[in-house]
Amino acid sequence: MSTFRIPQRSAAVLFGMVLLPTLPAYAQDKAAEYPAHTPEEAIAMATQTPAGFKASVTFIVRKADVGKKGKGRDHVFLDSMEDYRDPHSLNVNVFPHSAERLHLNSDPKDLVGKSVTVSGLVRRVRIRCQNGCPQDASVSHYFQTQMYVREGDDAQIEEPSE
Repeated sequence: MSTFRIPQRSAAVLFGMVLLPTLPAYAQDKAAEYPAHTPEEAIAMATQTPAGFKASVTFIVRKADVGKKGKGRDHVFLDSMEDYRDPHSLNVNVFPHSAERLHLNSDPKDLVGKSVTVSGLVRRVRIRCQNGCPQDASVSHYFQTQMYVREGDDAQIEEPSE
């Protein structure tokens, strides 16, 4: 029984003829699936959409860190405000496999001051506090707007413009 094999050069030409013309359409589909918003727009929309929504958001990273324990261990967190508890902060959770693809595992603090564009699910999340919340000891919870980046190609990092 003989095996049919495509030579590498032919495979590359075939890839170029078949798949490359579809890339602009993919970018258009992604833009339609993840409409662009500012962090402020995403936060406002999250209060009106309990189940969450897909969005693409560009912002300057004000704080970046790696989760050390629990469910957030090894996740990279990028915040649009210096205090992640600030109700005006969009808090982006980059899952470990995505952070690895984006080379964020070494020191995400290098991203502070850089512009990032991320695409993913945006949700308003209730955060429970024991013995009162740091921003108000008389309350038992507060809300954060969180965004989840699950795929490595759903984030772009840009150098700051001077």
